[in-house]
Amino acid sequence: MLQNRNAAADEARGVPELTQPGGTVIRGNSLPTTKAQAIIAELVGSNASTAAGITVVDHAPVLALCRALVTAGQDPNRPLHAYRGDVLCLRLRSIGEGARLTVEDDQHGQPRLRRWRNRAKGYGAGPLVRQIGIIAGVVNGWER
Repeated sequence: MLQNRNAAADEARGVPELTQPGGTVIRGNSLPTTKAQAIIAELVGSNASTAAGITVVDHAPVLALCRALVTAGQDPNRPLHAYRGDVLCLRLRSIGEGARLTVEDDQHGQPRLRRWRNRAKGYGAGPLVRQIGIIAGVVNGWER
């Protein structure tokens, strides 16, 4: 079993210790982990991506693909590597993390990563609009 080389740093961070039968003490982050094999996605054009037999067309295609893969039953802990041709252009730690994100414009029209909310298209963050019209029956200081 692998032992951590810097036990003092682990102690300072509060990493838990585990005692194995026989008295061997190991740190919690020293346990062997299995790495899930990455899902390979292909980006097509500027708004489409495909992986594992699923094709998605969206303004943020890789993030939408992550949602579709999780819905289809893929393990949310699996990483995703997105390629455009032979070039790796995006790597996600897990499709579960990607499924929780989307791209929306902020109040200045700049695209920003946001938490994904299940709602109809066109209901994202839009530009601020100055209030015009009747507010409590008063328009520009005059009663109606």
